[in-house]
Formats: sequence, C-alpha cells, structure tokens
Amino acid sequence: MTLKELKKSALQLLARREYSSQQLQQRLQAKTADDQLVQQVIIWCQAENYQSDARFVEMLLRSRMAKGYGPLYIQQECRRHGVSMPLLEQQLAQLEPDWLALAQSIYLKKYAGSAITSANERAKRLRYLQQRGFYPEDCSAVLKYNRS
Repeated sequence: MTLKELKKSALQLLARREYSSQQLQQRLQAKTADDQLVQQVIIWCQAENYQSDARFVEMLLRSRMAKGYGPLYIQQECRRHGVSMPLLEQQLAQLEPDWLALAQSIYLKKYAGSAITSANERAKRLRYLQQRGFYPEDCSAVLKYNRS
C-alpha cells in the first residue's frame, strides 16, 4: 500500500468518527505491514489536525457521561485506547463534571420509587453504581441519601 492510499484510508476512517492515535495505528496496520509508513501517516494526520487525542478524549468523556458512566470507567476506557492520563485529567478539569449528581441521576433512573428492603438489595444497588465506574464514596452517598 502506498503512502497516498494509506492517507486516504486514514481520512476515510477519521471522517466517520474520532479515533485515538493508538486506534488509528491499529486500523492502519491492518492494511499494511510497513510500520514506518503507518507512523508517517499518523504524524501527518496530527499535523493537519485530522486526528487529535484531545478531541477523542473530549468526545469519549461527553459520550460516556451522557450514558451514565463514572470516572473510573472512563479512565479504564482511556487506558484501553492508549490515551495518556494527563490528557484525560486536563479534559476533566475543563468540563468539571459533578460525579455525585451523575451517580444520583443514574440511580434514580433505575431505582426511582423503590425502597431498599434488605442488605442484599443494598449491596446489589451499590454494585450497580460501582460497575458504572463511580467512586465508592459517591456510591455510598447516593445510597445514604436515597434510603427510602
């Protein structure tokens, strides 16, 4: 595959959605065995501002928060996509999300109006919030506030 063809493939991928540089690299490596060529295309995409890890993190953050996921889940997903933690922290500082309010709204969406009747039920609800990636103290605070 030539440089021109690989650039075209990269642009076709990036036209559909944001990719982290690691994701883009994996997809381009599937098309050619020439790692130097892949790196050249990634550097070109970043120089032309077609690919940006900062934009990818912002998109990922907004998307996952809209779906009700907490900071721990988002951190794990960023690691999986090869995004640096300082970049994630920078985006979080700009957005300043209220994780407790998000945990509260997700909890109420699922359990509104139903009382905690047993220790097993409380543990189940606590696990639900923790699996969504919220901090343990936020999970406890939500359950304490919604005892009814």
